[in-house]
Amino acid sequence: MIEELVRRLYEALATGDAAAVAELLAPDFQGSIAPGMPLELGGPKDGMAAMRDDGWWAIGRAFSVRVKPEEWIPCADGRLLVIGRYVGRARASGRPFEAEVAHLWSAAGDRLTSVHQFTDTVMWRDALP
Repeated sequence: MIEELVRRLYEALATGDAAAVAELLAPDFQGSIAPGMPLELGGPKDGMAAMRDDGWWAIGRAFSVRVKPEEWIPCADGRLLVIGRYVGRARASGRPFEAEVAHLWSAAGDRLTSVHQFTDTVMWRDALP
């Protein structure tokens, strides 16, 4: 179930489908974006709206990027670890980049409740002007 939720979320994020994002996340969703992300994008995001607006949408304003999952690893406690790559470009410079990523997801029922993101923030920074 959690794997299907995450797959649907990745697609919604890739297409900018705000309604689908809202449908997939719990209202009290907790996000953590890697510290060191450029443009002060990193850090905790408390609530679905904060993660969407100050996390994913803010990243989308600065970067055109997609998650390319490579491994889906179910955890014994019900969480899901997704390992892969971000592939994209910085909007201001047009410079392409790839950065490794790991997302640790949690869900309850039919909603995602949290994500903890680990990524190579230097690759993101170096794509900027």
